[in-house]
Amino acid sequence: MECKPWYPADFNQALLNTFTEETLKELLERPDCAPRFVYGVLMLPTVLKYFIGEDPATDITKRMTRACISGYMLYQISPKSPPVVVETSNPHDTVHGMLVLGLDVNQRNLIYELEGGLMNLVDVRAQIRLKDGSLPCHDICSGRMVDAGTFVWHGSKEGLIPVESTAWPLDWFLKEKFYENIVNSQHRNLLDGSGLFL
Repeated sequence: MECKPWYPADFNQALLNTFTEETLKELLERPDCAPRFVYGVLMLPTVLKYFIGEDPATDITKRMTRACISGYMLYQISPKSPPVVVETSNPHDTVHGMLVLGLDVNQRNLIYELEGGLMNLVDVRAQIRLKDGSLPCHDICSGRMVDAGTFVWHGSKEGLIPVESTAWPLDWFLKEKFYENIVNSQHRNLLDGSGLFL
């Protein structure tokens, strides 16, 4: 996953965000705030805030960073559906997404309501990059594994369409009316607190 000029600014910001060891430790030590690995529409900060009831003015990108999990592949139910993750027997299969930290119990429950049903919440090890905070003028990074939860497809793979890349190509979703409605709702929430679709 790489930044693109047509991506929403907050998504590009989340893609560029790299924690220091100190920031990661602080976020992981928050009580009852288990990390979540997201790989579909919830990678978009505006969509994530909408579904978890977060204040639209909150900069959630500071609690997000790129991550990948091994032993899983992306599939779609239909060509225009968000992806699902399926466990594989190959440790070299990977899925790229975002690790979100600092979500409270209510926010994680709202994600569960959205993602549950056809998927199970499972424990995964997400690999992220950390920057060395002691060298502010240098972009030296190291890898780190973080325990997180993610939602994995629990049905048959029969009929699922494999995604050709390790990250879900969300460009088409950004052009959809559904995404536009979420963005408009968040903007209305900032202005008047209604958040109602027109």
